[in-house]
Amino acid sequence: MQAPVARSSHRKATPTGGGIGIFLAALIVCLILAGGDRVMTGLCGLGTLIAVLGLIDDRTPLPSRVRFPVQVCAVSAAVFLSGSAVLLGGEIYSVLWLGAFLLLTLAGTWWVNLFNFMDGIDGIAGQQAVMMLVSAMLAIWINGTPLNPLWWMMAAVAMSTLSFLAFNWPPARIFMGDVGSTFLAFMLLCFALVSMPSGWMTLPQWLLLASFFATDATLTLLVRFFRGENVTQAHRSHAYQRLSRRSGGASRVTAAVATFNLVVVMPLSVFLPASPFAAFGIVIVVYAFLAMICLWAGAGLPDEEPGGHWRRERG
Repeated sequence: MQAPVARSSHRKATPTGGGIGIFLAALIVCLILAGGDRVMTGLCGLGTLIAVLGLIDDRTPLPSRVRFPVQVCAVSAAVFLSGSAVLLGGEIYSVLWLGAFLLLTLAGTWWVNLFNFMDGIDGIAGQQAVMMLVSAMLAIWINGTPLNPLWWMMAAVAMSTLSFLAFNWPPARIFMGDVGSTFLAFMLLCFALVSMPSGWMTLPQWLLLASFFATDATLTLLVRFFRGENVTQAHRSHAYQRLSRRSGGASRVTAAVATFNLVVVMPLSVFLPASPFAAFGIVIVVYAFLAMICLWAGAGLPDEEPGGHWRRERG
């Protein structure tokens, strides 16, 4: 149970760790679909490692010096298995490959953590995962790619998350905890890493799908850093958290983010132009728009409410 404290977003004690249901249901189906494939089975194993780490952290909070090395190792292994560094950097073990490998590992580790940071109000992380997965599945299907095991694995994770979202939609009856948020983030990363070298999805498409979470979390971190604040300290100065307090709860903000993803992000990502120049141009415009919204909401600025100990709500 997660009891509310002085600056929690929830009002009553709520069970947490419900993401273990997402993890177990998705893992069983994904392992069956992997059919012994070395890459996909390996990624499922790494996802299990991330989920177990999150479950331990839910029960007994782990210091960053324990969590980060494990996450870096899991992400770097996923990058290596997927072959994405070859796509971006060229011949394996070349200087460019090494640069691409390190860049993808850094970006992937940040993605896993920012997704966890953004799991702060009811339903927001669940809807983001479902939207990203369904959009990717639509893009692959519309492009005429045969429905391969990766597509069905995406469907398995989407369905398990959607089932959980029925209990997590505002007002939430259960929170997913780190076991759910980090597992979802890692599996989304794995799907992106595998789909890009295969030509099923492109980097601009995945950047679009991640746009809201990536913009809010990154901008909040930068604002706090330049203000000289401790960026590792718990806070609730993300744009979505500030908007939730202004609107009187999570329901309006979660619904607004889901609507934006459905009406803007999904169509753009599915029908993104093939030209890299046009595709990255659209990505820049979307990120710039979201950055303005987040700055207007006061992302990274001190909390509007008086002080007091706060522990992050895990939606």
